[in-house]
Amino acid sequence: MLLKTCKGFLKFWIPSGLLGIYHRWRHRPIRQILNWQIDYPQLNKVRVEDLFPGIDSVVTRVPLIALNTEDPWTLPLRELAVLAAICLYRQPRRIFEIGTYQGASTLAIALNTPEDAEVYTLDLDPSTRQTHKHGLGTGGFPQFEIGIHYRESPVRSKVHQLLGNSATYNFEPLLNSMNLVLVDADHTYEFVKKDTQTALALLAPSGIILWDDYVWTERNPACAGVTRCLNELGRSKKVYQIEGTRLALYRAEDGEN
Repeated sequence: MLLKTCKGFLKFWIPSGLLGIYHRWRHRPIRQILNWQIDYPQLNKVRVEDLFPGIDSVVTRVPLIALNTEDPWTLPLRELAVLAAICLYRQPRRIFEIGTYQGASTLAIALNTPEDAEVYTLDLDPSTRQTHKHGLGTGGFPQFEIGIHYRESPVRSKVHQLLGNSATYNFEPLLNSMNLVLVDADHTYEFVKKDTQTALALLAPSGIILWDDYVWTERNPACAGVTRCLNELGRSKKVYQIEGTRLALYRAEDGEN
């Protein structure tokens, strides 16, 4: 009875907004409360047309797969469209994607880059998926065909499919040569941090890095690793959230903060 009375007292005296916060905290995993590992977006929001004046007039090609899937691992239509527009606007000739999955983003890149562009995309060897140690444990991956969306497309010859663990892969031959890097692999903090270091090392002097899932939902708290990593990076480099999307962006020409 005392417990019920206390709850009633709290509900009566605490404003509804604060009460909602209380309930969310109450149901959080204790490790999140104690470790303060969950970060929320802090980067400056910038419209893509302010980053790239005139980009709103480009006409892109976007794979219809974005309309026909509810797969949470596939880049949504809005993000695919922005990725395609940046590719068409900047015309990168060497691109590296960390995290192929089924290749919808790979296809969007290949469709909107010059004919002589080279798209390198890296994903785990399927034979290692169930023994791979990742940020949330070991294995547990769904079954999928790597790159199935670009494999039969007319632009498939642009794509170099690489297999391996991005944390241990030998990137040496490709360093300092990429005009665009897309980071969309393991979203837990230590892995995003490693992939971000790799992306910076791969980047050519005038290159761009894009990260997916800088903005995350309560259904996917592991994605907060992307947020935490980029909030930290944003203290030393000019990293932006592209307004209206989950994407974050860094341009080498913007340099340090």
